[in-house]
Amino acid sequence: MKLLVQSDDYGITRGTARGTIRAIQNGPVRNTGLFANMPWAEEVTGWIRPYLECISFGIDLNMVNGPSVLGYSEVPSLCHENGMFLNIRENRQLDNEENGRDHVDSEQLYREFRAQIERYISLVGNEPDYVHPHAYQTKKTEAVIRKLAEEYRIPYSMDFAKLNDAVLPSMGWYSFGTMEQQLNEEPLNYLLEDRAGYLHHEYGYLITHCGELDSDTLHLPFNICRLRDLEAMSDPRLKQWIDQNGIELITFRDIRNQII
Repeated sequence: MKLLVQSDDYGITRGTARGTIRAIQNGPVRNTGLFANMPWAEEVTGWIRPYLECISFGIDLNMVNGPSVLGYSEVPSLCHENGMFLNIRENRQLDNEENGRDHVDSEQLYREFRAQIERYISLVGNEPDYVHPHAYQTKKTEAVIRKLAEEYRIPYSMDFAKLNDAVLPSMGWYSFGTMEQQLNEEPLNYLLEDRAGYLHHEYGYLITHCGELDSDTLHLPFNICRLRDLEAMSDPRLKQWIDQNGIELITFRDIRNQII
């Protein structure tokens, strides 16, 4: 079978970027997406550049972490006056019955996400290998991302579902809980026991959130679980499982023509 292994949130913090690179060096991660809006995006792009020939480097389109690329004057519905995005909780509080549980200003979001893609291009030197949604998702955010994917002719990660006989994104080991609950997560056992059923299908899609802890990462909703994911991805037993089962690691570049 063919397995696409992705580590989300590259560059949401420097610690997450460092952890993702370790998962590329020592594990099966072959796909990751840049947070192009972060102030250190240029720095972490430099870190991953030596690996770009062997991975798919995409973009995580983000409207809930860090600063807006365009700023409050251009996209006031998306951020505070200081230019920092509304967080997930603040966005969900704005969703109500009157606006159909979807308050997003589609035009402003389109301009912001397009600016993030253009910043990616200026940093990396080419278009992203794929686009991926981050965290807060609604019908409007989905429509905006799809529109941009079509305009740039970039694969949209969720279109993995177009593949025949595919196991869709699986994160079945996450507790989404406290640090203690995250410490008890078992991503390695989840994979070695094939609880998602990858081995019974032609294609599988595995999403992880690898990272090292630093002061910025500790403030993310996912923090300890990033360490657990990195430990699992770097464990020799996972490599052995991949080899024993004849699993082929693939990237979005490999399946581009099938899903675009």
